[in-house]
Amino acid sequence: MPRQLDQLPSDSTSIARRLAALEREVKELRAARRLGSATLGLVQTAAEGSRVALDQSTKSLRVYADDGTTLLAELGPEDSGGGGGLWTRGFQEPNNFSAYLASGLLQFRPVENGLTQVPGQMYYDTDAFQYSDLTLTSGAVGSSDHRALLILESLYAGQTPYIYVQGENSTPCNFDVLGVMTSSNWAYGTVSITPSAANTPTSFAVTGLSVKGSTFYAFATPQTAAPGSNVTGVGTTAVSASGLTVWVTRTNTTTTVINWMVIGL
Repeated sequence: MPRQLDQLPSDSTSIARRLAALEREVKELRAARRLGSATLGLVQTAAEGSRVALDQSTKSLRVYADDGTTLLAELGPEDSGGGGGLWTRGFQEPNNFSAYLASGLLQFRPVENGLTQVPGQMYYDTDAFQYSDLTLTSGAVGSSDHRALLILESLYAGQTPYIYVQGENSTPCNFDVLGVMTSSNWAYGTVSITPSAANTPTSFAVTGLSVKGSTFYAFATPQTAAPGSNVTGVGTTAVSASGLTVWVTRTNTTTTVINWMVIGL
């Protein structure tokens, strides 16, 4: 039977090498065990200035600007109970604002806590079948302040998408357009009609329209300073998506300008 002594290297140099290798392996094993139970403090790419830092105290990954103090971005938890996400920050007036992104929700708020009670947000939601919604919310300074919502909704099977402008909980809100507002479900214009004879209804056909909708309404009014005396009547007929007929009756044959509008619902 082989003796244990026969299994050892024959020379002392080989024994020393094997002992040194065994010591290294034991040290590495102990270090790995300590690291598995250790608490990481602060690890960063530089001691100051522009750097990326992994901070155990805040449980976040932070990116700092060249001045070493301006926090440009932070990946970690947030204090409003929404879990964790990516914060991006930048100096703006009057406050330092941040954006927070997680789980289809992008929120905006001042970096300093307590300045606003409800963050502004962009929220995406879908059931991957019947709808796909993107909602923009203004947020609010106070918890009871009214918020404005813009909801972009697409529907399945080729249905017409919707855009809703409203207050929270489907309450009314003001809608102010600073400029010319256009819509495909209405058309408007002017026509000039010269009566064929006094006190005789005379018409003008407006064509070439393409008004969206299924039910159509028309309105007409003359440009005159003598309604009811010289201009005795204005009307519309044959209202459709493609046009209408405008009528005027006068006590004389003076050419009259008529303003008209068609709305489709």
